[in-house]
Amino acid sequence: MIRFIAAVVLAVVLLAGCGGDDQTQKTLTIPSDGRFAATKVPTGPASPALCRAKADSFSRAAESFLLPYPSDSDIYRVLARVQFTAFQAHHCDIEVLRRAVARRLTPKELREVLAFFGFMGDVGPELANAPQH
Repeated sequence: MIRFIAAVVLAVVLLAGCGGDDQTQKTLTIPSDGRFAATKVPTGPASPALCRAKADSFSRAAESFLLPYPSDSDIYRVLARVQFTAFQAHHCDIEVLRRAVARRLTPKELREVLAFFGFMGDVGPELANAPQH
């Protein structure tokens, strides 16, 4: 469990460190979640490779969220939320996320994950209604 907490903290720190010192730069905020403080993520276009990396990280966390007890699903939910927020902050195409999720989750698993991932807003139903799901 400590390893998972360290991974989440590292992800938040890395996201917080992105961007320059420009005070006018727009940000998205990852709200606090239990043990984890709110974090601001700089917004702006990203390379296709970075978008794929964020989508893959999200899909791994979503898949891990479904692991049976005694996994710490809260950690995976927080990690998925951080990666999803970073994906949005970089203006990545939803199709990239759709492909990453489709590689890891069955339609039933995706519906189960989305039932707990309310932070995805309108994107969740959009993923669930995709042709491959």
